Amino acid sequence: MKADRTSPTGYTVTFVYRNAHATQVRLAGDLTLLDVDTGTTRYQPEEWQPGRYHAGGTEFLREMTRDPKGNWSVSVPLHAGGLSYWYRVWDPTQGWENKRIWDPASTNPRPPGESSFRVRNNDVLDAVHVPYAKKQNDPVLKARADYEVPVADRAKRGTVRYVPYTTILGDSGHYLGVYLPANYDANRAEPYKVAYLAHGIFGDETDFMVPANVPNILDNMTARGEIEPTVVVTMGNHFTGTSLGFASYNQTNAANNLVRTILPLIESSYNVSTERSGRAYAGFSYGGMTGGVVIKNYPTIFAFYGHFSGNPSLTTQDYDTIANAVGDDDLSVFLGNGIFEGNLNAQNAIADNFRARGYAAATTQVPGAHDGMTAGQLFTIFARDHLWSGVDSVSVTPATVNLTKGWNWERQFTAQVTTNEGVSPAVTWSVQGATSTGTSISAEGLLSVAAAETASSLTVVATSVVDPTRSRSAQVTVTPPGPARVAVQAKATPASVVSGGTFTLTVDVRAQSPHRKAPKVTGEVAVTFGGTTQMVPLRGGSAVVELPTGGLPAGVYPVQVAYSGDRVHAPTAAVHQGLRVR
Repeated sequence: MKADRTSPTGYTVTFVYRNAHATQVRLAGDLTLLDVDTGTTRYQPEEWQPGRYHAGGTEFLREMTRDPKGNWSVSVPLHAGGLSYWYRVWDPTQGWENKRIWDPASTNPRPPGESSFRVRNNDVLDAVHVPYAKKQNDPVLKARADYEVPVADRAKRGTVRYVPYTTILGDSGHYLGVYLPANYDANRAEPYKVAYLAHGIFGDETDFMVPANVPNILDNMTARGEIEPTVVVTMGNHFTGTSLGFASYNQTNAANNLVRTILPLIESSYNVSTERSGRAYAGFSYGGMTGGVVIKNYPTIFAFYGHFSGNPSLTTQDYDTIANAVGDDDLSVFLGNGIFEGNLNAQNAIADNFRARGYAAATTQVPGAHDGMTAGQLFTIFARDHLWSGVDSVSVTPATVNLTKGWNWERQFTAQVTTNEGVSPAVTWSVQGATSTGTSISAEGLLSVAAAETASSLTVVATSVVDPTRSRSAQVTVTPPGPARVAVQAKATPASVVSGGTFTLTVDVRAQSPHRKAPKVTGEVAVTFGGTTQMVPLRGGSAVVELPTGGLPAGVYPVQVAYSGDRVHAPTAAVHQGLRVR
C-alpha cells in the first residue's frame, strides 16, 4: 500500500498472493463503487470520485499477473477504511477450481480447519485497511479510517481468539470469537461490559471480526477514551443441522443458545458483566432480525440492542410484553442500514414504538450496501454513541459568577467529569444567551465577555464528549455598574530597570465615601504596559502586578490602569505613571 498522487483516492493498494502451482488467480471483493447520486450504477475503483463508496452485492473481479517466482499481483486504487476482499484460485495440485480463499498473508485470527460456515460454504472474506488521503475530501471516509485502520500503537491493540464450545443442541466443533481489549485484566474489580454480536444468513463467527473490523474499531475508540474497554463475543448461528442455507440458522435455537449456553460459558470464563446493564446484543441482517427473537423471549437479559440492516419483527403485543418485563429499567435500541439498501421507514416505525413506551431508540443511515462494511460503520455509531457511556456525572466550577457590563471580562471555568475506567473526561464548552459576537468561550473553558455585551445573563455549558446527554451549566449574571465614584492609585517600583528587568506595580482602588471607613471595592483592574494588558482581580480593593520588560527597547513607557466597576461603583481609567527602561 502506498500513497500515490496519480491515484484518484491518493492511495494504491498492491495485492500479492504467492502460489507457484496456481494456473489462474483473481482478486475479488466488495470493491466496485456505488454513487449516492446514481444509485445502482456500478463503477470500477479507478472511477472513484467523492460520493462513491465501495459496496457489496456485485463481486469485483480482477485478473492477477504471475511473475517467474509464482507471485500473483494486481494494483488497485481504493478509498479509506476497512474493505472486503478475497482471492479466487485455480490450483490443480489442491483440487481448487475457482476456490474462494482468505489471504494467506493476513494476520487475522481464524477458527481452525473448516469449522466455520464461510469456509464450508466457499464464502470467506478478508479485509484491507486503507488510510485516508486529503484529496478524498469526505468526512465519512476520514472517520472510517480513524476507526477501521489498526491503531498505530500496538500496545493499544486488543486480542482476538476463537474458543471451542458445544452448542445447546449438543454439537461440538463450534467456535466463539472473543475480543479482549488491550490490557484486559481478569482480576479487575469491575467486570468488563460485553457485546454479543450475531452475523447474517451467509456469515459466521468471523464476520464481525473481519470484515466488519470490530476489533480495530474498539481499539481506536478505547484508545481515545470514547468507550470503556469492552469485551466482544461473536458466535456462528449455523448449527441446526448441516445445511448450507437458511435451515441451519434457526432463530429460536440461536436465541436459546446465546442465553442458555454462550452467556454462562463466557461469564464463567472471562471477567465480564453478568448484569443486563453491562450486556449488549447486536446483529447484522439475519442477526439483526434474530435480535427480535432474543428481546421477545429474553427481554431482561440485554439493555442495549443494535439492529444493522435487519429489523426485529414485533407486534403491538410484543412491545407491550417487553415493556412490562423491562419496566423502569433502561433499554436502548439502535437501528440502521446503508443508503443503498433503501429508506429507514421500517426502522423509524420500530424506534417510535419503543419511544412510545419510554425507551431510548435511534436510527441512522451510512453510505453503504448490504455488506460487512456497512455493518462496521453502524457498529461504530452504535458503540460510540449509544452503548454504555461510562460517564456518570459532570459538574462545573464556579457555579455562579457576577460581572458588570461595559468591560472585557475573562473568567476561567473548569469541569469535573466522573467516568468509568478508561473513559475520556473531555468536555466541549459553549456559552448561551450572548448578544455580542465578541462573547465566547474557549476549548479550555475560558469565558470572554465583550464590553459590548448587553445580555443580563449568560449560561456556560460543559458537555461530555463521550456522552452528550451528560452536561452541566454555570450561570453568569451581567449587571450595569453602579454610579459611585472611586479613586485609583498606582505606584511602581523601582523607578527604572534595565531591559529584561521587572517592575512591581501596587494598585489601590478606594471608594470615594464621606464615611471614615470606605466600603471595599470589588471587580478587577486592567493594567496596560509596553503593549501588553493584564487582567488582575482586586482583593480587598488592592492588587500587585508584575510588569516584565523583556524585549522592550530603552525608553519611557506609560502605565494605564482601568477599573472595571461593580454593582456599586463606576468604572474608570487613567494613565498613572511613566516607567523608564534603560
